[in-house]
Amino acid sequence: MDASNIFDKYGKKILISEIQWVCKEHQLGDFQRVIQVLGKTNTNILVETQKGKYVLRYLTFPGSQKRIIYIEDTILCLKKAFLPVENAIPNKSGDCYSYINSRMIQVYRFIEGVQFSFKPNQLISSGDMLNQFHAALRSQVQGPSPSYLNHPSEENLEKKMNDLYKKQKYISNTSLSIIESLYSSIIKQWEKENKDYLPRTIIHDDWHPWNQLYDKADRVICILDLDGVQQGLRIYDVAYSIYHIYKNAPRHFNKAYSKIFLNGYGALTNEEKTILPLVIAKVGLFFIIRSVKETEKELKDTEPVIQFLLSKEGKGLFL
Repeated sequence: MDASNIFDKYGKKILISEIQWVCKEHQLGDFQRVIQVLGKTNTNILVETQKGKYVLRYLTFPGSQKRIIYIEDTILCLKKAFLPVENAIPNKSGDCYSYINSRMIQVYRFIEGVQFSFKPNQLISSGDMLNQFHAALRSQVQGPSPSYLNHPSEENLEKKMNDLYKKQKYISNTSLSIIESLYSSIIKQWEKENKDYLPRTIIHDDWHPWNQLYDKADRVICILDLDGVQQGLRIYDVAYSIYHIYKNAPRHFNKAYSKIFLNGYGALTNEEKTILPLVIAKVGLFFIIRSVKETEKELKDTEPVIQFLLSKEGKGLFL
């Protein structure tokens, strides 16, 4: 590919000399070529050196040094439980990150794997791996919080709603009214629920089947994007993944595929089964109000899903 036109998520150009410096600093061998640039949130540059293939991760929302170290320690805990995760490759000073041109970069070994493609065994493996992930980190303490949250806690939804009001001129009054109604219904139902018995653990906070790589037998061989790990309700991770499956699966298979993933995860408590549709609805609302630029489209796509989940039929979906 044309390596002279690579930019980070802020539009700032990434020079070849900078990539060469990162390869040298992390002792990856002599840089040979850029293969591909990937990533929705971060800028992930796949490079080849004389030693092999590596991913240079330019972090769009870099955490503090303590936060980065906490993530690496969490990955070590997962490794001890034999889960397929990768620590960042340290630089010459032993740090798991480097800075150049005011950007934080982490480097990882490139893992050859198969992308998710709605194969039932991939769904089962993803669900099972999430269960193992939660079990392995049940005793892990909370570290420094991430700079960005994906899970739809009451605080996070309230913050996103306040951000939406500040930019409401970019959406129609009708859309804003629908969003306010959804928000009110979801929060009122959430406040009625007893959350005291919902299991807590360290959650991934961006778990969905596209965030894992698979082998040819459809088993998870690598868990990706652990930037959001934090203490939380484990049902958030389950709901977050089912939301993505339900929304992106072929329409006539979305319920079946969601249940296949859930079967892979294993037994939920009765309280979790009861509250799961509501948590999925909270996830849907989060994505509607996450970015005002996408609000109108997300509302059109997601409102019917939320209305179903809040209905009598939807509430019984996983019972």
